[in-house]
Amino acid sequence: MNRLTTYALGLHRPVPSVWEADTQITGRSTQACMAAVLSICVFLLAACTDGSSSPRSASTPVAAEVAVVRQARLPVTNDVTGNVVSDGRIDVASRVTGFIRQLDVREGQAVRRGDLLLRIDASDIDAAIAQARAGVQAAQEAWRDAQHDVNQNAQLAPAGAISADALRKSRVREETTRATLEQAQSALAAAQAQRNYVAITSPVDGVVVSVARRSGEMATPGAPLMTVESREVLLFKAFVPERSLAAIKSGDSIPVRIDALGDERFKGRVRGVVPSGDGVTRRYEVDIVLPRDARLLPGMFGRLEILLDEKQAVTVPRAALVRRGGLDGVFVLQDGVARFRWLRTGQRLGDVVEVAAGLSDGETILASVADTVHDGMPIQAAGGAR
Repeated sequence: MNRLTTYALGLHRPVPSVWEADTQITGRSTQACMAAVLSICVFLLAACTDGSSSPRSASTPVAAEVAVVRQARLPVTNDVTGNVVSDGRIDVASRVTGFIRQLDVREGQAVRRGDLLLRIDASDIDAAIAQARAGVQAAQEAWRDAQHDVNQNAQLAPAGAISADALRKSRVREETTRATLEQAQSALAAAQAQRNYVAITSPVDGVVVSVARRSGEMATPGAPLMTVESREVLLFKAFVPERSLAAIKSGDSIPVRIDALGDERFKGRVRGVVPSGDGVTRRYEVDIVLPRDARLLPGMFGRLEILLDEKQAVTVPRAALVRRGGLDGVFVLQDGVARFRWLRTGQRLGDVVEVAAGLSDGETILASVADTVHDGMPIQAAGGAR
């Protein structure tokens, strides 16, 4: 071979076929795809790592106020239900018969003593007054005539002009006509007195709570027309069982709890106990005078707390209670971790609640619980236990 041929042979490289070229291209594409998938996985992993580092780590303790459970002396009471009533509830009625001519008050309207409530038509009463006046006038004329006869006969009798019997009869007639005059005057006074009852005014300062008649209807004596309730004195009326009656004395101070006012307690005074109980329920009526308070209204429901004794009991702050599943519980701090525990609670006294079961003296609980606190969360006591 010549030099040219040797050069050609030394530089010769086989030209790849079509299949070999396609295989090489496919391998490079696969590698590129794998590299892209790896890049995406690395990006997602980095994103997840960045997102999880922003919130507080689950192992980081949360600062919270704690309290040590202690026993306290609590009153043993017997709660008796009752209602607030007005001591001045008055059914307003008419003393005369007639149609209601004017009625301007409505239910819920405040009235003052002496304010006009309603007015009854006085036509019949005015006619009776006029008739009585006419009767008085006629009786006066008859009495004057009888007096004249007596005076005249008294002068004629000594001279024998008339008999003694005629003088006697004239005197009897004078006495009879005088009695008739007094009767007519009494009838006139009674008719005029009826006129005073045509306008019915409020007997007390209070509120109109019901109106039984309307304008144009008939008012009859004794039938209630409306009810006015005074707010000057409010009572709490309860029926106490006989076993608790010995703990109540007239004049004693006793707490009354009103449900509608958030279980707020009012200091009442025992006005008296009705010394006659119900033969079936064995309960006695007790009236408690309530203090003046604009929030107290007749008809409110409440409870009378009768102190019977005292006892030692575990208490927790009301703010520490958490309601779950319809039951109350607290978070107990155990080895720096909050553990939720259900409780059986008793009476509530102000800011504390009695614990009947579920806690022991000396245990540490969360004094106030935020919405983010959950079972198993690490807790760091803030400011020491209370």
